[in-house]
Amino acid sequence: MTFLYAVRYFHVVPVVPPLFSAAFAIAVGAGALLLMSDASAAADALTPVLLLQLFVASSGFKFAARRGYYDLLLTSGTPRWQIALAHCVVSIAPGIVSWMCVAAVELVATAGRNSVSFAPVTCAAFVGASLMAWSVAVFSSRTAPAVLWLLVMSIPVIPRAVSPVQLLGAPWSSSTRVVAGASCAAAAIGFVVAVVYIVRGPTPLEAAQ
Repeated sequence: MTFLYAVRYFHVVPVVPPLFSAAFAIAVGAGALLLMSDASAAADALTPVLLLQLFVASSGFKFAARRGYYDLLLTSGTPRWQIALAHCVVSIAPGIVSWMCVAAVELVATAGRNSVSFAPVTCAAFVGASLMAWSVAVFSSRTAPAVLWLLVMSIPVIPRAVSPVQLLGAPWSSSTRVVAGASCAAAAIGFVVAVVYIVRGPTPLEAAQ
């Protein structure tokens, strides 16, 4: 029950602004319209969802906690690891749900054949990007990691090496396996480091400003 309490808390003190929820709804609607006209355009339909996810998953924890927004939760007796897990789940859920909605439309449009939305590289892109964005943002302010990521992606010689967007619809080759595997491994390590920080790191409680 303590985990569910933490999840409810992060809805009352929202980590995902309503504006982003509206943006996801628009992205899913546009993606559905695109897929109904061109069933092979799943990668294009998923791209805005993934880019939005980079910003939404970068919800931030450290600064919000130190400003007192999570005082009631941190002093409620809820285990810190459950707080970390709840914060992560609430942060990445809108993007994951939007991905599933686009995937469902694609399955209908393609009659379940050759799904891009559920391809291994696409799963690696969404899961890896979501966890990495959340993990890095634990130590910084909201959306800062996403802004940095997009800035790096804008450098011409770098994007194909670091951009999760490049994995959408990519063929399952040796190179994409390496990139997908590295992405998931980095995301897993980042997630563990972030959770350990929330559990054991200093979080001096201050008055909200």
